Amino acid sequence: MPKRALIERRPWLLASILMAAAWAWLQDSALPGLYLLVLNAAPLLLLAVYAVLRHRGNDTRSLAGMLALQGIGSALWYYAPVIGLNALLVAYLLGLTLFLVHRQPVVDAGGRVSALVLTLGTPLLCYVAADRAGVPFPLFLGLGLGGMAASAWISTFPRQRVGFGAALILAGVVLEIAGEVLRRQC
Repeated sequence: MPKRALIERRPWLLASILMAAAWAWLQDSALPGLYLLVLNAAPLLLLAVYAVLRHRGNDTRSLAGMLALQGIGSALWYYAPVIGLNALLVAYLLGLTLFLVHRQPVVDAGGRVSALVLTLGTPLLCYVAADRAGVPFPLFLGLGLGGMAASAWISTFPRQRVGFGAALILAGVVLEIAGEVLRRQC
């Protein structure tokens, strides 16, 4: 039964991957803005549904809330920047709280250095990337994102999945900011 339940829920994961690929392919197309807005939020919203269906409990609800707010925040980022930024910051705070609750009791030196680099390097990276993009409040965005990624890295959750996933979210945000710089230059 557990394998069957997992197979029944994997379409949500597959749909999330397909929506992310569709967003990457169609974001500069002539598709109307509302469709692009939904397409932008869909991958993370589908991951939130997948998480809720896969596990139960408060941690899962926090994770799903974080993913849903990240999807909404990233979709609204260009249409309503203040609302999008606030949704992203609340999402990162939810993630930070979740991962700090499950922090490793003893963090090795490599983990501490990685967490410090993620926490302090991300705002700097976002600021540098946003310098010519006109992205509002890159330091706040970077600090919240870096804190969430750092806390995920030193959490008790499997680093191969959760820490790497947080690093991918971080890379995606920085690449999105850098992509906006390139779009404005062209």
